[in-house]
Amino acid sequence: METNQKQFLYRLYLVAGVLVFLGLGIGYKIFHIQYVDGNDYRKIAKNNTLQNFTISPERGNIFSDDGSLLAASTISFDIYFDAVTVSDANFSKYSKELSKELSKTFNKSEKTFLDRLIFAKNNNKRYHLINRGVSIENLNKIRQMPLFKMGGVRGGLIIEKKNSRDYPLNKIAERTIGYERISQDDNFSGVGLEHAFGSKLRGKNGLQLMQKISNGKWKPISSSNKIEPIPGNDIISTINVGFQDITHHSLLKQLEDFEADHGTAVVMETNTGEIKAISNLGRTSEGKYYEKLNYAVGEHFEPGSTFKLMSVIAAFEDDKVEPNTIIDTEKGVLSFYGNKVRDSKPGGYGKISVNDAFKFSSNTGIVKIISESYGNEPHKFSDRLFNMGLNNKLGLSILGESSPRIPHPNDKNWNGLSLPWMAYGYGVLLSPLQILTFYNSVANNGEMVKPVFIRQSRLESNKVVLNPSICSEDTLNKVKLMLENVVNDKGGTANNIQSNIYRIAGKTGTGQVDYNTDNMQYISSFVGYFPADKPKYSCIVVIHKPNKKKGYYGATVAAPVFKKIADKIYSLTPELVNYNETKKINSPQISNKGKTLSIDIDNLSLIIGKNYKNILPALENLGFNVSFIGTGMVIKDFRIKNKSQKNIVISLT
Repeated sequence: METNQKQFLYRLYLVAGVLVFLGLGIGYKIFHIQYVDGNDYRKIAKNNTLQNFTISPERGNIFSDDGSLLAASTISFDIYFDAVTVSDANFSKYSKELSKELSKTFNKSEKTFLDRLIFAKNNNKRYHLINRGVSIENLNKIRQMPLFKMGGVRGGLIIEKKNSRDYPLNKIAERTIGYERISQDDNFSGVGLEHAFGSKLRGKNGLQLMQKISNGKWKPISSSNKIEPIPGNDIISTINVGFQDITHHSLLKQLEDFEADHGTAVVMETNTGEIKAISNLGRTSEGKYYEKLNYAVGEHFEPGSTFKLMSVIAAFEDDKVEPNTIIDTEKGVLSFYGNKVRDSKPGGYGKISVNDAFKFSSNTGIVKIISESYGNEPHKFSDRLFNMGLNNKLGLSILGESSPRIPHPNDKNWNGLSLPWMAYGYGVLLSPLQILTFYNSVANNGEMVKPVFIRQSRLESNKVVLNPSICSEDTLNKVKLMLENVVNDKGGTANNIQSNIYRIAGKTGTGQVDYNTDNMQYISSFVGYFPADKPKYSCIVVIHKPNKKKGYYGATVAAPVFKKIADKIYSLTPELVNYNETKKINSPQISNKGKTLSIDIDNLSLIIGKNYKNILPALENLGFNVSFIGTGMVIKDFRIKNKSQKNIVISLT
């Protein structure tokens, strides 16, 4: 009995000792948690319920040259209701009034909103959707509604801001305007202006302290715990919305008509290098076209006959030939190491001048000039092209510019075919924008300017000179006339786009691709500028792989697109219309097409509502000096500016 009692006491003491030991351990742990690790645990607990969330800033807008929006940030708001934080008394008092106001704002029944609110309250919903995509105007109304005007805690109002990007032109110039995305590791990627100028457009993130509520949802604490984001800066592009629309639809129509694989068209302002329009369209498997890639910037190709301008300039600069130098086209065939250069005209053009060789786009004529002039010193030809800047990238702000390739005798792959093939644009690689930039420099009196897509302001251009003079003034005068002859002389390869209103200068190109296969294809191109006597704009059109059964020559496929673009831009540019009309009036050669209106000094009012072209001869016969205001074809009004000198000003509409 005594032994059992001792055993019981022993066990009791043991249990008590264990409990005391555990108690001390627990006490120590509580002390340690409270006073040693307390701050850390409090931080963890706080972080589990409170966190700072990034607030994305409003992205800067992209404007056209006249202030029209090309890309705009739009803000909307999603509205939620936290039923838990709202007292029963306040809910009972204001829920019907709130439902009534919501009904007025969002065009839904009062009952619909009241049922939603009651459901949320009865089920303790903390993130119950009221409406999505709410405008800032309606948000301001919501903030003043019964119950909601009490704020986020007492009123249960939760507001989520949503930033989105709108593109008013939709698919037009989509690749040039571009986009920008951010990866999980905060790296930016994208294309076009959106990415190239992303650092200006992005702005700076803000912070908002949020409280975790239920189902992984977070609720803003208060505006006092918020660092507002800094909006991004706007940028002003050089794109003209009207020109862009013209260029896009002109190119699209031709691609569809000729069932081409893809194409590009670019319009550049001559003096400044500003890109006024750029369209890049590729064909889908369904036969539709969209902005697939920026072909103008990133795709280089063998330019074919458009490169003959560069060859001729080199020959003139090095005093190898003159425009009237006679060249034997050798019955339209030249042979180099068993490889033949052929003219498009069977039998060739016989013996013709350099001017005619360029006008007719004679392959054998141009190749013969270069091969005979530089055959013993081919490096001089390549060096001349290098001096013009043709081997350099343009340094565009938009990413993805392809590298030009101008062969040189120092290259490892240089051979006996390199020089003659270069002469007419093979073995050479240039992008459409690089070709256009060179032609633009001819129009700009030899000054090569960098293509630019962004302005500092609407009043200032970002003109950057790449080469102050690509060649001598004498050479420029020669090639300018030759480029005009291509369009305006009989037999010129682009005579089909001659205009009776203004003069166009340019060059056709018909390049072969896949020529080492059984399915040879073509690249059709035209590049030039207008008006030829006072260049304002340059333009290039390149169309890849048109349906050969429908046509493939540059004159047939690409040049008409140029003409359509130039005609419409000309009509939209008052200074060009007025300049040309004044020139025509002061010239003894006045076109008198159409029915001339019979008028005299006493019935001048008869000209109102008539086509101005039909009344010009009559006014001139009366001794009037005519000037115009406006860009239309129909006479809206007129006034006699000076009776003694017979100066009349006509308003067009």
